[in-house]
Amino acid sequence: AKCWLIHLQQVEKKSYSSIHSIRGVLRPAFQLAVDDDLIRKNPFQFQLMEVVVNDSVTREAISRAEERKFLRFVKEDPHFCRYYEEIYILFKTGLRISEFCGLTISDIDFKEHTINIDHQLQKKSKIGYYIQETKTTSGTRKIPMTADVE
Repeated sequence: AKCWLIHLQQVEKKSYSSIHSIRGVLRPAFQLAVDDDLIRKNPFQFQLMEVVVNDSVTREAISRAEERKFLRFVKEDPHFCRYYEEIYILFKTGLRISEFCGLTISDIDFKEHTINIDHQLQKKSKIGYYIQETKTTSGTRKIPMTADVE
């Protein structure tokens, strides 16, 4: 198992995260075989970082300075300035575009200073636009609204 994972990284050039996902499927499958007395030992029961090199790169969100620079550009550009408020809200709330486009007045609570996210606007070529509930329960949430977003 260890040699195969090393082969995946070194020869087949699979990334660490791909190998981590593959092992994440195989380890519990082999554990079921151990639990059912089909094999004696789980061949994937080891620390992955001891076998393959973690070559994953941490993605960094946009910095505050980059955010300010981008918003300044949008605000001052003759074409994009019409979208400044929408882009500002997206940056300051972390809303997805589909969630933002699906907002209605009833989703905004100015007394509690929150935005209720429980649906989003979707589009299919044959159907057109439609409202859909969030895909997961963690997608349903209340987002705090700062005074400048209000």
